[in-house]
Amino acid sequence: MLFKKMQEKREAEIRRQKKDTLKKVGAAFIIGSVISSVATLFTAPKSGKEMRQDVAEKVGEGAELVKDGATKVVKKTGDVLHEAVNKGQELKDKVINKVQNKLEIEKIATEAIASAEEKIEAVSEALEEKIES
Repeated sequence: MLFKKMQEKREAEIRRQKKDTLKKVGAAFIIGSVISSVATLFTAPKSGKEMRQDVAEKVGEGAELVKDGATKVVKKTGDVLHEAVNKGQELKDKVINKVQNKLEIEKIATEAIASAEEKIEAVSEALEEKIES
């Protein structure tokens, strides 16, 4: 049993180390890609003016993509929020209806019990009178 726990602990440590290694490799890949892109961009055989114009265009395109993405996210979030509010309202209405139905049933049951008690008492009194007479 102790050996099994030690082995599980060791396997967990190996999994953690593998995850850490993958994170480091992924980060290095991303950093390398960014550095490579920047180096390629600035070592291209273009004049400074052309390079600045290309960079400005790419930044503008990137900003437009971000703006479009943000607009889509806002719309989707609004749609989801609206749907959630509608579902919440429907659920609230169902709960209110069920509670009202339960209250009506409780009222009817209470009245029926009271009526039954009155009838039982009347029958009981009638039986006592017959027994006494």
